[in-house]
Amino acid sequence: MRPALDIISNGKYRSAQHRAITNGSRARLSVSTFHDPAKTKAISPSFEPPKYHTAIYGDYALSWYSNGPEGKRNIDALLI
Repeated sequence: MRPALDIISNGKYRSAQHRAITNGSRARLSVSTFHDPAKTKAISPSFEPPKYHTAIYGDYALSWYSNGPEGKRNIDALLI
């Protein structure tokens, strides 16, 4: 779940879908990086017109773990 960037960029920068393909003849190296705002910070679009509602990041992240995807992306709940 990295949609904070989706919200802040107003949908301009989207989270990449992860896909790994194994190869039995070559070693694979994976590097992951994460950027999460403080749980008490409000996240909102930086551009007009906004596509998403403002949300407290901790509440937004917690909703994913408490509700699960329910067949859709968590960010869809913040669409205007």
